[in-house]
Amino acid sequence: MDKKALAILKKNYLPYEPKERPSDAEKENAIKRGVYVPESAMTHDEIVTEIKALSERISVESVAKAFLYSLSSGDLKYRTALSSLIWARSLPTHKLILKDVNEYGRRVVSCNVCGCVHGLEKQENIDWNEYGVFHYFSPIDYGRKPNFSCAEYVLNDLRAFEKASEVEPRDEDYRILNGIFACAKEMKSHNMDTALVSEIRKRRFFSATGNGIHCILGTLAICDVFESSEHRGFLHSFTNAGDFNVRRDGLTFYPLYYWRGKNGVNYDAVNEIFGSFCGDKLSHERAWIPLDQAASATKKKARSNAESYFTPGVYVVMLTDEERRYLALNPIDPTWETAIMYSATYEWKKRTVLFFDRDTIVKAIHEEYVVEEDGSYRWQDYHEFDTRLETINRTTLIPLTSKGRQKPVNPSSVMAINPFGCYLLITLKNNDSSITVRNFRNNQTLEIGEEKRIRKIMTDTDFHEFMRFYITSCPNNYFERTAEVRNMSHQTVEFRPGDIFRCQVDRTHYAYGLILGKTRELEKWSELPKEHSFRHLLTMPLIVRMYDFITPDKNLTVDDLKDKPLRTPGYYSDNDIIWGRHKIVAHKRLTLDDIQFVISVSGRSPFVHSSAEPDLLGRLRVEWGFSFVEIPWDEAPERMRSEISTWRNFTKGVSLSIEGDLCGKSLEEILKDRPGHMIQHDLALPENRDKFNFLMTFLGLPENCTLDEFAAKFGGLSRQEYIDLVEKRCK
Repeated sequence: MDKKALAILKKNYLPYEPKERPSDAEKENAIKRGVYVPESAMTHDEIVTEIKALSERISVESVAKAFLYSLSSGDLKYRTALSSLIWARSLPTHKLILKDVNEYGRRVVSCNVCGCVHGLEKQENIDWNEYGVFHYFSPIDYGRKPNFSCAEYVLNDLRAFEKASEVEPRDEDYRILNGIFACAKEMKSHNMDTALVSEIRKRRFFSATGNGIHCILGTLAICDVFESSEHRGFLHSFTNAGDFNVRRDGLTFYPLYYWRGKNGVNYDAVNEIFGSFCGDKLSHERAWIPLDQAASATKKKARSNAESYFTPGVYVVMLTDEERRYLALNPIDPTWETAIMYSATYEWKKRTVLFFDRDTIVKAIHEEYVVEEDGSYRWQDYHEFDTRLETINRTTLIPLTSKGRQKPVNPSSVMAINPFGCYLLITLKNNDSSITVRNFRNNQTLEIGEEKRIRKIMTDTDFHEFMRFYITSCPNNYFERTAEVRNMSHQTVEFRPGDIFRCQVDRTHYAYGLILGKTRELEKWSELPKEHSFRHLLTMPLIVRMYDFITPDKNLTVDDLKDKPLRTPGYYSDNDIIWGRHKIVAHKRLTLDDIQFVISVSGRSPFVHSSAEPDLLGRLRVEWGFSFVEIPWDEAPERMRSEISTWRNFTKGVSLSIEGDLCGKSLEEILKDRPGHMIQHDLALPENRDKFNFLMTFLGLPENCTLDEFAAKFGGLSRQEYIDLVEKRCK
């Protein structure tokens, strides 16, 4: 074969989306060299007629021998003639029945019966190289997915086979096919075809890539050898192309997609196809893997003791590219190559798969399993992110700036760099699973919502069931938000007390919040006591009160919000505001009803580590706003000392993100979904009014006392004084 002609064929017909087509001169030369097939004009009915004629002239025995011969020889022009003939013989003579298929955003009009997409209205030129290219190149090079069950592929395949020389299988070919059948016996009842591919690859009893093995299984499935009870091959029946309903990234064949380990091997089909010439060479009894090959595979030393926890090509969740689109991720290009790395740290088992486009890392999948002593999983994490990291020969990371230094390509160095695209984290944990999508470059988060449904996800099947619901329930403008998350520029927003921001809760609902102050600014006020807890809060905390409702309206004004109730205050890092995750939508002058602070009750100083025992410190500390009081521990009532020991510290720390998921919910509703939530200890909640009144009575204040009354007794700013100082100092 002419190498130049083959290179042109590979360049123009194998990629998922070829960038160009060969020139007329290149075509003519490739045709002369026997690589290209000339175009010809046909109608749908002419294609069907010729397929049926070829199916009568070609024998099953000849294509069965050719299939076996291809296993050890690797000669791909003989491989799929078997499935093509079985499909052709089963194909009913029919007139055109059109079906409009929308696959991954592409409109495809085809015949519902045979899948033909040419000559549907009149004679049409067909470039047969679209289908013949798979005869020349190893499946490892495939960009497009071959479709062995469509009229054009079958016609081109049978035409080529009829012109080819006859071949005979060798003993090695029977050994290989029996080895494939033996691996099928090793499958668990729920295992899919992808697991069978991995098992065959692991055994290494013949030379084939994962894609190559998948194509072999796909060919056999069309012949009924690998099928399910509900979805059969074409040996004795025919399934219309429009009824396949197969959607998965990577190589996918009908009915192999529906096969499971429990279905095993259909030896009736094996005997019917191969029995006329092979006798008992292919049978259940002979389905074994040669001892020498199996032993060498067993003795192979794993690179890490984590490797045994992972199956090649099988992830915690097997994302499809359609699902990736809804989760703001890029699809996986089949032409990308991968590098796999394993590590283990105590009960943590880790695998990282890096995807390379030439020498550039364009995507990474990182999985972490936390394993119990009995081998069960405590939880599983699936991380996937898009990036663009240049490397030197895939071994060394090129620094992003002139001040950086080269680092080896390993999981730690790759994951230490914020991805240049979006980041997905899926955690599978008993009744506490979660899905997070973020872009760390612009601090945007995709608000998925649906926490109750997501928490119940425990398996790959559960995840896909959730995604089917999620995709069908997305609003029409959903991809406007994913585009923002993917592409919005990093920004720095200026804000001040009195600003109102909008917080997206899920795909269709919003919450609103009011900023009362920045603790880093309040630290500079002389009115703030030196011992105040504001001085030990980490990050750059804001004091925020969320409006206690959610709404589908993203355009509420100050007037719309003026009579809406506010939740109790909390401390939140300013990241979501300063970097624009939550948009500032309005500003208002603060009122007395707006001002509230966290009520902190503790048995320790704010500067003492939280693990210290309260009764060892000897002081009861109550802080509210700019005021606080300390009382000897022994003088506190027993009830209070007992409750404080379990309440922990009411400052509750600083939340890293501002979320609106608690808005509009009572304490009972929150704790039903999230038992043990720290909000249960918030004394400002109406549900804790009894505890609040008990504390205030002990301090010599009336029940239901106000912040102003507390400040009047123990010093500090009243609400109006705070408002006046904010207006003066926080411009």
